[in-house]
Amino acid sequence: MLHYELKGSGDETLVIVHGFLGDITIFNKVMEELQQHYELILIDLPGHGKSKMEQENYTIYDYAQAIVNVLAQEKIANAAWLGHSMGGYIALATLERNMAKIDKLILAYSSASPDSAETQNKRDEQMKTIEQNGVKAFVDNSIDAFFSKEAANESIEFARTIAYKATEEGLIAALQAMKERPNQTQLLHETSTPILVIEGQQDTIVSPIETDNIAVQKIVTNTGHIGMLEDDKAFLKAIKQFLG
Repeated sequence: MLHYELKGSGDETLVIVHGFLGDITIFNKVMEELQQHYELILIDLPGHGKSKMEQENYTIYDYAQAIVNVLAQEKIANAAWLGHSMGGYIALATLERNMAKIDKLILAYSSASPDSAETQNKRDEQMKTIEQNGVKAFVDNSIDAFFSKEAANESIEFARTIAYKATEEGLIAALQAMKERPNQTQLLHETSTPILVIEGQQDTIVSPIETDNIAVQKIVTNTGHIGMLEDDKAFLKAIKQFLG
């Protein structure tokens, strides 16, 4: 079973899934406010934070099933979901296969598009780098790209400390799963599930989500890829307006 924490109280349950290089604590700046309004369940993905690897390889659907297992353990039948980056890919996989009842979905700095050939090659290079040089060197060489040029150094260093806790196996498995993830753009065009897309104006990590589906709303923050650290107020405002 993955490591998870329950916080807060409220009529609505919010499942929070972090992204690559993250863990539960990446949401610390917004946690106090969120737990005053919602019952939160925060989950560390395998090889990240305090969660161990339960198998050698994962698909996006395997990650989704591991989260669904946590919800079953807590007898949570339905909830809203918030997925950051890779967490958004996992949430979309859950929605696609109806693995859990998702009332509303927040895709924070995430995408429905699959990896391009260029990005797939880059992930292969990243996996080799981790194998050869370890987690710390990889994090030190990549973490700045997740932030805008105006981001506070304190936020970058906080994210760096979190990323250091990931294991080599966990990062390699995540990179492989993201590389092989399906194209979810058609799902986004057709779904009737209310979705909020939070996009970073200076996010260079993911491709913007474009759709005419009236079930999908979009909010843009003047941030990079980890907007909940760069502008927690804008991030919280978007979530509370969407969830009510």
